[in-house]
Amino acid sequence: MLIQRLQISHIRNLSRASLPRLNRINVFCGINGSGKTSLLEALHLLIMGKSFRHAMVRPVLQEGEAECTVFAELSTSAGRLTLGAQRYRDGSKPLLKINGAPANALSELVELVPMQVLSADSFELILGGPGFRREFLDRGLFHVEPKFYPVWRLAQRALKQRNSLLRHGKISTDQIILWSREYARYGEEIDRMRRHYLDNLLPACHAVIAQLSPDAMVGLEATYSRGWSKDVALEHALIAGIEKDLQQGFTRQGPHRADLKIMIDEGTAAETLSRGQLKILAAGFHLAQTNLLHAKTGKKSILLVDDLSAELDRSHRQSLCSALEDSGLQVFVTSVEPEDLANCWSNTNDVEMFHVERGHITPLSEITQGN
Repeated sequence: MLIQRLQISHIRNLSRASLPRLNRINVFCGINGSGKTSLLEALHLLIMGKSFRHAMVRPVLQEGEAECTVFAELSTSAGRLTLGAQRYRDGSKPLLKINGAPANALSELVELVPMQVLSADSFELILGGPGFRREFLDRGLFHVEPKFYPVWRLAQRALKQRNSLLRHGKISTDQIILWSREYARYGEEIDRMRRHYLDNLLPACHAVIAQLSPDAMVGLEATYSRGWSKDVALEHALIAGIEKDLQQGFTRQGPHRADLKIMIDEGTAAETLSRGQLKILAAGFHLAQTNLLHAKTGKKSILLVDDLSAELDRSHRQSLCSALEDSGLQVFVTSVEPEDLANCWSNTNDVEMFHVERGHITPLSEITQGN
């Protein structure tokens, strides 16, 4: 699956950008504030419904504009595919289209076009709170396990109902027990699917890390904590904990409290690794997830890499670029200076370089010919 053509309107300083020819690896270079990251935000908004930098659409919309639009034409094994998204400043329901027909839900686009982002926020996979790591696992499961999303939605509904009852306080515990059992039913299934997914993901991650940084991360391990005692069924833990949950006003145990502890040689990765190593580790997890997706479903993700050169020395930039080439994914990369990624690609036929300046995007080949 490749995005072949892209049109963007009114996203930050990209008033109107049209890219009629895209390659498998697309590199956008320009000074800070030129609009190169805005292009990645537009792609993320098209598929994921929001920027990877902001949950709200307002910061992404160009000042003074009421709406923004992103349109893409893709080639797939089944033929041509078009996707469109329009978001509104007033918060109206987004307009989403697949092959010109309205999409019923954003999840339809997400399922059609898996997407990964490697950006400054990717450090949060290691440095951030448990929520970042749960989201990472669940995003991977969404694409490889058809049962996951329906079960996850039912679990969220049960958890919301249980928490609502806990906040009210002075009520019969019968209803809390009912929703405890409902949440436990789906929570146990989520835990089982996460564990099975991790059993496949971690070997894939070791393989990628061995390519990216073979000597620096010997002893990489990840330990999953499910969010309640390993020796107790979730239903029992929830019912036994009702009194303390009522005091706190929320559910203290369950898969919504799970975490993934990432270790290097018996020390936490967050405390052990440098910034550059943390970026390589985060990249390893993301690439492993895309490799596992392809192995399980045949689907290939689209990968967005913001400021690839930052934090990385020349050797690690080359190893990451090599891994991106070997992945077979379509990649959209930003960098301040084109020289930072010079000679990092083995097959230049797969690479298209663009210059971004004040919201205008121009293929470097056109600039070279013009000179």
